[in-house]
Amino acid sequence: MHFSFYPGHERGCGHPNECPHMGGAGVGMLVQLVNTAEDSRLSLYRQLDAERQRSSELVTDVLRLEEELKQARLELRLERQNKFATNEQKSEGKDEPASEPIAEGEAKKRGAPVGHPGWFRSTPTQYDSLVEVPMPSCCPHCRGSVSSPKSSDAVDHLQEDIIDNLYQVVLYRHQAGRCDDCRRWVQQPGKGEILNSRIGPFLRSRAIWLRNIIGISYRKIPQIIEELHGIRLTPAALIGFETMLADKAAPVVDDIAKKLASSDGAVHADETYWTTDGSRSYFWVHADHDYVHFQYDTSRAGQVSRDILGEDFCGTLVTDCYSGYHASAAGAKQKCLAHLARTAGDWQKLTEIDSLDYLFFEEIKQFVKRGCEFHRQRGQGRLTKKQQATEKAWLRGEQSRLETCLVEHEKALTLQARIFNHTLEWLVFLDDPRVEPTNNMAERALRPLVVVRKITFGSRSDAGARRMAKLMTVGETARRNGHRASQIYFELFTRPPDRVLRTLYGGA
Repeated sequence: MHFSFYPGHERGCGHPNECPHMGGAGVGMLVQLVNTAEDSRLSLYRQLDAERQRSSELVTDVLRLEEELKQARLELRLERQNKFATNEQKSEGKDEPASEPIAEGEAKKRGAPVGHPGWFRSTPTQYDSLVEVPMPSCCPHCRGSVSSPKSSDAVDHLQEDIIDNLYQVVLYRHQAGRCDDCRRWVQQPGKGEILNSRIGPFLRSRAIWLRNIIGISYRKIPQIIEELHGIRLTPAALIGFETMLADKAAPVVDDIAKKLASSDGAVHADETYWTTDGSRSYFWVHADHDYVHFQYDTSRAGQVSRDILGEDFCGTLVTDCYSGYHASAAGAKQKCLAHLARTAGDWQKLTEIDSLDYLFFEEIKQFVKRGCEFHRQRGQGRLTKKQQATEKAWLRGEQSRLETCLVEHEKALTLQARIFNHTLEWLVFLDDPRVEPTNNMAERALRPLVVVRKITFGSRSDAGARRMAKLMTVGETARRNGHRASQIYFELFTRPPDRVLRTLYGGA
């Protein structure tokens, strides 16, 4: 309480400055002291109120942090359960610096030790069969006429191969021929022959099949071949086989990519990480029921997918919710319902049972299950038109309800926002029976790559990864068209690419 003092209104007191009742103190000074003490008391009260408010805010923050810590521990346990191993993740989206040539004086790749004996394939002394090969009718270089000089001798070529599952040495005897225009000595390959090669196409195609389709490492394949057929190979020879076949397969791979880009149906796309000489890279896959295309790239940017499908792609692109596909051109886009249900199942473990958020995640799983069941039964012809219309109406109404229902948990809000952001991309399969509600086709296509990555830990160079992309594109497309991958590899070794394409697309 404050007191006021008005000089001159002391009501007739004769001692206002030296009051005998207050020990000689002046009245004005006493009032001033009392008012100062009151101000100090009020200031202390204000400080106490501020500290109480601060303490209350700190308690609220502690409770919030404890809840976040609890959620983080649940998520960490869930992540550990879902992963086979934990690796230090490198930052994504950074382009690797371009490799520079080795300057003079810098250290080069270590070669063989001094005095290390080289390994050479011994020349067979006997052969199992003889194949007479006539000279070509025209020069393969200038298309000129070819004639055989009378004094020329035949050229013999020994080739080791696996024919009818037996090791055989075939002698190809070429009739000498010389072009009349360019004056070059020319030959044409015989049946099952690769010119100037000691190893035949059957063995090459099987070795490449073991590596790229089955997923066996380079060092184990020579052991398998030597144990089964008694032929010795080196891992470096296998790399040479792949390099030759990848060059021959390039036109076939380009044609498969064009087939997918010109499709008006559903094309499934996905990507997985890869390791190239210890650095992060990626494999992309685009597939439908007839074609599979693999693309190796050091970037995970969506531009890789747009380059494959082109800017005029008018089909339906089926993907997960990765933002790299947002800018892709497509007639329609279908998001994977399986990813939605999988995410709901994982995040449901972070909520309390019977809570609103728990029930929200459960309803999402039932929504996905019902959508997939509708697609399956419609494909089997088990639904009438009336039943299809009823089910479509329920699915659309349920999606609208899930986008607007009340949720509180952070993960539930995130998943609800994801559904809302792609509101037109969840039920495209209802109107187009060719579109599947999930992206399992692309994930199944990537599974062999994941197996190879776990066995071999990736590639040592970009060139090796690109070879694998081409060879897997041809092999997986062959399997989808009813062919054996090793048989198509053999065709590529021995026939022109245009004839291989007719065989590949012709079906089994």
